[in-house]
Amino acid sequence: MNASFLFNLVLFAISAYMLYRIFMLTGRQKSNRKMLEILDQFDDEQRFFESADQFIETGKDAEFVQKVSVLRLWGDTFYEKDEDFKKHLEELNIDTLLNPDGKKKGFSQNEDSFFYLYMAIPNRLNYRKAEGFRKLLDEKLAACDEANAKVLLKKIYEENKKYYENTDDRGRAFMESFLEGEYGGYKYSKQLIGLYKNCEEALLAKMYEEENNTERLEECMEEIKTFGTKTRLGIRWLKEVGLSYPEEPEEDEDTDAEEDEAETEETETTAETEPEETAEAEEKEPEE
Repeated sequence: MNASFLFNLVLFAISAYMLYRIFMLTGRQKSNRKMLEILDQFDDEQRFFESADQFIETGKDAEFVQKVSVLRLWGDTFYEKDEDFKKHLEELNIDTLLNPDGKKKGFSQNEDSFFYLYMAIPNRLNYRKAEGFRKLLDEKLAACDEANAKVLLKKIYEENKKYYENTDDRGRAFMESFLEGEYGGYKYSKQLIGLYKNCEEALLAKMYEEENNTERLEECMEEIKTFGTKTRLGIRWLKEVGLSYPEEPEEDEDTDAEEDEAETEETETTAETEPEETAEAEEKEPEE
Protein backbone atom coordinates (compact mmCIF):
# COMPACT_ATOMS: atom_id res chain seq x y z
CA MET A 1 0.00 0.00 0.00
CA ASN A 2 1.31 3.41 -0.88
CA ALA A 3 1.07 6.44 1.41
CA SER A 4 -1.67 8.07 -0.68
CA PHE A 5 -3.91 5.01 -0.43
CA LEU A 6 -3.44 4.79 3.33
CA PHE A 7 -4.18 8.48 3.72
CA ASN A 8 -7.41 8.15 1.71
CA LEU A 9 -8.38 5.08 3.72
CA VAL A 10 -7.97 7.00 6.99
CA LEU A 11 -10.02 9.90 5.63
CA PHE A 12 -12.77 7.49 4.57
CA ALA A 13 -12.83 5.88 8.02
CA ILE A 14 -13.05 9.28 9.72
CA SER A 15 -15.85 10.38 7.40
CA ALA A 16 -17.77 7.16 8.00
CA TYR A 17 -17.41 7.57 11.76
CA MET A 18 -18.60 11.19 11.63
CA LEU A 19 -21.65 10.21 9.57
CA TYR A 20 -22.41 7.46 12.06
CA ARG A 21 -22.15 9.93 14.96
CA ILE A 22 -24.45 12.40 13.22
CA PHE A 23 -26.97 9.63 12.56
CA MET A 24 -26.87 8.44 16.16
CA LEU A 25 -27.15 11.93 17.64
CA THR A 26 -30.07 12.75 15.36
CA GLY A 27 -31.81 9.59 16.53
CA ARG A 28 -31.25 10.49 20.18
CA GLN A 29 -32.57 14.00 19.64
CA LYS A 30 -35.72 12.64 18.02
CA SER A 31 -36.30 10.15 20.84
CA ASN A 32 -35.55 12.82 23.42
CA ARG A 33 -38.16 15.16 21.90
CA LYS A 34 -40.76 12.40 22.11
CA MET A 35 -39.83 11.80 25.74
CA LEU A 36 -40.18 15.52 26.50
CA GLU A 37 -43.62 15.52 24.90
CA ILE A 38 -44.66 12.70 27.24
CA LEU A 39 -43.24 14.56 30.25
CA ASP A 40 -45.12 17.71 29.25
CA GLN A 41 -48.35 15.75 29.68
CA PHE A 42 -47.53 14.74 33.25
CA ASP A 43 -50.23 16.91 34.85
CA ASP A 44 -52.86 15.13 32.73
CA GLU A 45 -52.78 11.69 34.32
CA GLN A 46 -54.67 9.80 31.62
CA ARG A 47 -52.81 11.34 28.68
CA PHE A 48 -49.45 10.88 30.38
CA PHE A 49 -49.90 7.16 30.97
CA GLU A 50 -51.45 6.55 27.55
CA SER A 51 -48.52 8.27 25.84
CA ALA A 52 -45.92 6.53 28.00
CA ASP A 53 -47.49 3.10 27.47
CA GLN A 54 -47.68 3.62 23.71
CA PHE A 55 -44.02 4.66 23.51
CA ILE A 56 -42.90 1.68 25.60
CA GLU A 57 -44.98 -0.79 23.59
CA THR A 58 -43.94 0.49 20.15
CA GLY A 59 -40.51 2.00 20.77
CA LYS A 60 -37.58 0.56 18.79
CA ASP A 61 -34.81 2.23 20.79
CA ALA A 62 -34.31 -0.02 23.83
CA GLU A 63 -32.47 2.68 25.76
CA PHE A 64 -35.26 5.25 25.42
CA VAL A 65 -37.91 2.63 26.12
CA GLN A 66 -36.27 2.23 29.53
CA LYS A 67 -35.93 5.99 30.00
CA VAL A 68 -39.66 6.41 29.43
CA SER A 69 -40.25 3.40 31.69
CA VAL A 70 -38.50 5.33 34.47
CA LEU A 71 -40.79 8.33 33.84
CA ARG A 72 -43.80 6.01 33.98
CA LEU A 73 -42.52 4.60 37.27
CA TRP A 74 -42.33 8.17 38.55
CA GLY A 75 -45.94 8.63 37.42
CA ASP A 76 -46.95 5.46 39.25
CA THR A 77 -45.32 6.89 42.38
CA PHE A 78 -46.87 10.33 42.07
CA TYR A 79 -50.39 9.15 41.24
CA GLU A 80 -50.22 6.29 43.78
CA LYS A 81 -50.78 3.52 41.24
CA ASP A 82 -49.21 1.04 43.62
CA GLU A 83 -49.92 -2.23 41.81
CA ASP A 84 -48.60 -0.72 38.59
CA PHE A 85 -45.54 0.54 40.46
CA LYS A 86 -44.64 -2.97 41.64
CA LYS A 87 -45.21 -4.44 38.17
CA HIS A 88 -43.30 -1.74 36.30
CA LEU A 89 -40.44 -1.76 38.81
CA GLU A 90 -40.00 -5.47 38.27
CA GLU A 91 -40.04 -5.02 34.48
CA LEU A 92 -37.53 -2.15 34.49
CA ASN A 93 -34.20 -3.08 32.90
CA ILE A 94 -31.60 -0.86 34.54
CA ASP A 95 -28.76 -2.62 32.72
CA THR A 96 -30.02 -1.15 29.44
CA LEU A 97 -29.63 2.34 30.92
CA LEU A 98 -26.13 1.55 32.16
CA ASN A 99 -24.93 -0.31 29.08
CA PRO A 100 -26.82 0.83 25.98
CA ASP A 101 -25.57 -1.15 22.99
CA GLY A 102 -23.03 -2.76 25.28
CA LYS A 103 -20.89 0.39 25.34
CA LYS A 104 -20.89 0.79 29.14
CA LYS A 105 -21.25 4.56 29.01
CA GLY A 106 -24.91 4.73 29.84
CA PHE A 107 -24.81 6.54 33.15
CA SER A 108 -23.30 9.67 31.64
CA GLN A 109 -26.04 9.92 29.01
CA ASN A 110 -28.88 8.69 31.23
CA GLU A 111 -28.15 10.51 34.48
CA ASP A 112 -31.53 12.24 34.23
CA SER A 113 -33.21 8.83 34.52
CA PHE A 114 -31.11 7.94 37.55
CA PHE A 115 -32.13 11.23 39.16
CA TYR A 116 -35.69 9.88 39.26
CA LEU A 117 -34.58 6.48 40.55
CA TYR A 118 -32.16 7.78 43.19
CA MET A 119 -33.86 11.03 44.27
CA ALA A 120 -37.31 11.96 42.95
CA ILE A 121 -39.06 8.63 43.44
CA PRO A 122 -37.61 7.91 46.94
CA ASN A 123 -38.52 11.42 48.12
CA ARG A 124 -42.11 11.04 46.91
CA LEU A 125 -42.39 7.62 48.53
CA ASN A 126 -41.11 9.06 51.80
CA TYR A 127 -43.70 11.85 51.56
CA ARG A 128 -46.37 9.18 51.11
CA LYS A 129 -44.93 7.15 54.01
CA ALA A 130 -44.69 4.23 51.58
CA GLU A 131 -41.73 2.57 53.26
CA GLY A 132 -42.44 -0.82 51.68
CA PHE A 133 -42.14 0.56 48.16
CA ARG A 134 -38.88 2.32 49.02
CA LYS A 135 -37.53 -1.06 50.11
CA LEU A 136 -38.59 -2.60 46.79
CA LEU A 137 -36.81 0.19 44.92
CA ASP A 138 -33.73 -0.31 47.09
CA GLU A 139 -33.64 -3.99 46.15
CA LYS A 140 -33.93 -3.12 42.46
CA LEU A 141 -31.15 -0.55 42.58
CA ALA A 142 -28.84 -2.93 44.45
CA ALA A 143 -28.13 -4.56 41.08
CA CYS A 144 -26.16 -1.51 39.97
CA ASP A 145 -24.36 -0.81 43.27
CA GLU A 146 -21.00 -1.85 41.88
CA ALA A 147 -21.41 -0.07 38.55
CA ASN A 148 -22.43 3.19 40.27
CA ALA A 149 -20.05 3.00 43.22
CA LYS A 150 -18.39 6.31 42.25
CA VAL A 151 -21.58 8.05 41.17
CA LEU A 152 -22.62 11.13 43.15
CA LEU A 153 -26.33 10.32 42.81
CA LYS A 154 -25.82 6.96 44.50
CA LYS A 155 -23.98 8.62 47.40
CA ILE A 156 -26.81 11.15 47.74
CA TYR A 157 -29.31 8.28 47.69
CA GLU A 158 -27.49 6.49 50.52
CA GLU A 159 -27.32 9.66 52.64
CA ASN A 160 -30.94 10.58 51.97
CA LYS A 161 -32.01 7.16 53.24
CA LYS A 162 -30.53 8.14 56.60
CA TYR A 163 -32.79 11.20 56.54
CA TYR A 164 -35.91 9.22 55.60
CA GLU A 165 -35.21 6.46 58.13
CA ASN A 166 -34.02 8.84 60.88
CA THR A 167 -30.75 6.96 61.37
CA ASP A 168 -27.18 8.05 62.15
CA ASP A 169 -26.95 11.84 61.64
CA ARG A 170 -29.76 11.77 59.04
CA GLY A 171 -27.15 12.49 56.37
CA ARG A 172 -26.50 15.97 57.73
CA ALA A 173 -22.69 15.90 57.66
CA PHE A 174 -22.68 14.81 54.03
CA MET A 175 -25.28 17.38 52.99
CA GLU A 176 -23.40 20.23 54.61
CA SER A 177 -20.05 19.20 53.10
CA PHE A 178 -21.69 18.60 49.72
CA LEU A 179 -23.07 22.13 49.68
CA GLU A 180 -19.56 23.37 50.47
CA GLY A 181 -18.36 21.70 47.28
CA GLU A 182 -16.81 18.60 48.83
CA TYR A 183 -17.75 15.85 46.41
CA GLY A 184 -14.37 14.98 44.94
CA GLY A 185 -14.02 11.70 43.12
CA TYR A 186 -17.71 11.26 42.29
CA LYS A 187 -19.15 11.26 38.77
CA TYR A 188 -21.88 13.78 38.08
CA SER A 189 -23.36 15.89 35.31
CA LYS A 190 -22.29 19.52 35.35
CA GLN A 191 -25.77 20.35 34.08
CA LEU A 192 -27.49 18.70 37.04
CA ILE A 193 -25.23 19.50 40.01
CA GLY A 194 -27.22 22.65 40.82
CA LEU A 195 -30.43 20.63 40.99
CA TYR A 196 -28.86 18.14 43.39
CA LYS A 197 -27.71 20.99 45.64
CA ASN A 198 -31.18 22.54 45.72
CA CYS A 199 -32.75 19.24 46.70
CA GLU A 200 -30.23 18.53 49.45
CA GLU A 201 -30.45 22.08 50.78
CA ALA A 202 -34.20 21.61 51.17
CA LEU A 203 -33.64 18.54 53.36
CA LEU A 204 -31.13 20.47 55.44
CA ALA A 205 -33.57 23.37 55.76
CA LYS A 206 -36.18 21.00 57.15
CA MET A 207 -33.73 19.80 59.78
CA TYR A 208 -32.89 23.40 60.72
CA GLU A 209 -36.61 24.17 60.97
CA GLU A 210 -37.10 21.23 63.33
CA GLU A 211 -34.23 22.57 65.47
CA ASN A 212 -35.63 26.12 65.44
CA ASN A 213 -32.34 27.25 63.90
CA THR A 214 -33.86 30.32 62.27
CA GLU A 215 -30.63 31.81 60.92
CA ARG A 216 -29.53 28.69 59.05
CA LEU A 217 -33.09 28.02 57.89
CA GLU A 218 -33.38 31.48 56.34
CA GLU A 219 -30.03 31.05 54.59
CA CYS A 220 -31.17 27.78 53.05
CA MET A 221 -34.56 29.10 52.02
CA GLU A 222 -33.01 32.11 50.32
CA GLU A 223 -30.71 29.81 48.33
CA ILE A 224 -33.57 27.63 47.08
CA LYS A 225 -36.16 30.36 46.62
CA THR A 226 -36.31 30.20 42.83
CA PHE A 227 -36.22 26.40 42.89
CA GLY A 228 -39.13 26.26 45.33
CA THR A 229 -41.35 28.87 43.70
CA LYS A 230 -40.64 28.87 39.96
CA THR A 231 -40.09 25.25 38.90
CA ARG A 232 -42.61 22.44 38.97
CA LEU A 233 -40.03 19.98 40.19
CA GLY A 234 -38.88 22.32 42.96
CA ILE A 235 -42.41 23.13 44.11
CA ARG A 236 -43.17 19.41 44.37
CA TRP A 237 -39.89 18.67 46.17
CA LEU A 238 -40.40 21.35 48.83
CA LYS A 239 -43.98 20.20 49.37
CA GLU A 240 -42.77 16.64 49.89
CA VAL A 241 -40.08 17.80 52.33
CA GLY A 242 -42.62 19.91 54.21
CA LEU A 243 -41.34 23.39 53.39
CA SER A 244 -43.22 26.27 51.76
CA TYR A 245 -42.86 29.90 50.80
CA PRO A 246 -45.55 32.55 51.29
CA GLU A 247 -47.10 33.44 47.95
CA GLU A 248 -45.59 36.52 46.35
CA PRO A 249 -47.86 39.45 45.46
CA GLU A 250 -49.17 39.16 41.93
CA GLU A 251 -47.77 42.54 40.87
CA ASP A 252 -44.22 41.38 41.67
CA GLU A 253 -44.38 38.58 39.12
CA ASP A 254 -42.49 39.94 36.15
CA THR A 255 -41.59 36.69 34.41
CA ASP A 256 -43.50 34.34 32.17
CA ALA A 257 -44.04 31.44 34.56
CA GLU A 258 -44.93 28.90 31.91
CA GLU A 259 -41.82 29.57 29.84
CA ASP A 260 -39.65 29.51 32.96
CA GLU A 261 -41.11 26.20 34.12
CA ALA A 262 -40.79 24.54 30.74
CA GLU A 263 -37.16 25.59 30.30
CA THR A 264 -36.18 24.51 33.80
CA GLU A 265 -38.05 21.22 33.64
CA GLU A 266 -36.30 20.28 30.40
CA THR A 267 -32.89 21.04 31.87
CA GLU A 268 -33.59 19.26 35.13
CA THR A 269 -35.07 16.08 33.73
CA THR A 270 -33.54 15.36 30.36
CA ALA A 271 -29.90 16.44 30.41
CA GLU A 272 -28.29 14.65 27.49
CA THR A 273 -24.59 14.38 28.31
CA GLU A 274 -21.74 12.65 26.54
CA PRO A 275 -19.19 10.79 28.71
CA GLU A 276 -16.72 13.66 28.58
CA GLU A 277 -19.34 15.98 30.07
CA THR A 278 -19.61 13.87 33.20
CA ALA A 279 -17.05 15.31 35.57
CA GLU A 280 -14.83 14.08 38.35
CA ALA A 281 -15.28 16.74 40.99
CA GLU A 282 -11.63 17.03 41.96
CA GLU A 283 -10.72 17.89 38.37
CA LYS A 284 -12.76 21.09 38.30
CA GLU A 285 -13.61 24.01 40.51
CA PRO A 286 -16.64 23.24 42.72
CA GLU A 287 -19.78 24.85 41.39
CA GLU A 288 -21.34 26.99 44.06
